[in-house]
Amino acid sequence: MKNTIALICGLILMSAATTASAAISEQDLDRLGKDLTPVGAEKAGNADGTIPEWTGGLKEPLPGWPNANFYRPNPFADDKVLFTITKENMDQYADKLPEAAKAMLTTYPDFFKMNVYPTRRTAAYPQWYYDNIKKNAPTAKLINDGNGVDCEWGAIPFPIPQNGNEVIWNHLLRFRGMVQESKSGENIVYTNGARIDLEGDAVIHQTFYDPNVSDDDKKAGVIWKYALTLTAPARDSGEGTLALDNIDPAGKPRSAWTYDPAERRVRRAPNLAFDTPDRPLNVIDDFDIYSGSPERYDWKLIGKKEMYIPYNNNEANSPNRELKETLVPGFIPAEILRYELHRVWVVEATLKEGKRHVYAKRVFYIDEDTWTVMASDKYDGNGNLWRVAFMYPVHAPEVPLVGQGAAIHIDLKTNGYYMFPHTIGKNRKGWNFEATPPPSSYFTPAAVRRRGK
Repeated sequence: MKNTIALICGLILMSAATTASAAISEQDLDRLGKDLTPVGAEKAGNADGTIPEWTGGLKEPLPGWPNANFYRPNPFADDKVLFTITKENMDQYADKLPEAAKAMLTTYPDFFKMNVYPTRRTAAYPQWYYDNIKKNAPTAKLINDGNGVDCEWGAIPFPIPQNGNEVIWNHLLRFRGMVQESKSGENIVYTNGARIDLEGDAVIHQTFYDPNVSDDDKKAGVIWKYALTLTAPARDSGEGTLALDNIDPAGKPRSAWTYDPAERRVRRAPNLAFDTPDRPLNVIDDFDIYSGSPERYDWKLIGKKEMYIPYNNNEANSPNRELKETLVPGFIPAEILRYELHRVWVVEATLKEGKRHVYAKRVFYIDEDTWTVMASDKYDGNGNLWRVAFMYPVHAPEVPLVGQGAAIHIDLKTNGYYMFPHTIGKNRKGWNFEATPPPSSYFTPAAVRRRGK
């Protein structure tokens, strides 16, 4: 009996350790901007020089900016490929590859390879963001068993994270612009050549970063508002989606609505979350690689590792490219994509007992300089790797920030990939991260219906 009680107590303490938030010490706080970058990354390079020191990142607008279609060129177009990782040589680099990359190299050797370039630590953000992080860190804390955050708005809450929940919340609350606006696309491309092409107008208001956020939104804890209206193909034109997320999503779940122009009705969509199917190859919380409430998983911080991940991929978001020459069967041509060696936080999410999700386990690789999930492994209930994902962010030094870009989800069983949101295609526009925030009335069910016509 004593041994049983001791074991139960031990398990309780282990469980609590995964979500407990200890206040950051003055000594650690003082490290921000010194041996750590203002967002909490290691400022120094690695021992062998393959990861350089962070010296402030890219802060000047790229050549040709601004322009009508919000095209941001590759700032390192003259860089040469250091080496290419393929199925044949992947064992040489296995310790620095996400399982997602290994699976792609093995499953699609004719389509997927990784051109590795010199590492460029380009991440940069506004000074007010850095100031807010340092101001916010001493008091930020997890609430609701790690499923919500109590903090001042306008900064990642945990620059020196102690557990997996804190890391994933940094991803969820990272700065991606106060407003994200684009004419974007979503495409499903199967290896056999079949495809589904859609496009729409997307607006995301990051109220968490809006200094003029309404008292009602702040009191309600609304951290972002998302509105999408499909414009093509014709049969889907007018379909609308509206979603509002909360800083305590387990306590105050996502509010969501959908509009069907055939019925001319706006309907509440309480299931527009977690593993509700979205398109054929993904689920709702696959958006941004991971979004929404973390409540269905136990989050384990594995640690920090050096890994080859997508980086500096403005060309993977270029509105100057032809869509059908870029989104081809198999995968996007390797010549367009860029991978670099960076340090990432590795977090393992395991489905909680009694909870339901089609992914029984997920592993996330979060870039230390941006808090962006750059790759993910997604396992089915039998422990098999089922789907994988990569993020190819937009670097927008005119703000400056590293913003949400093309996310690609690959289904290893169905043999196809889903890309959304992206801005490839000459009829599209790149992300505008400095648009004027829409009024609150833009993000209402009535407005969704009006846009759907």
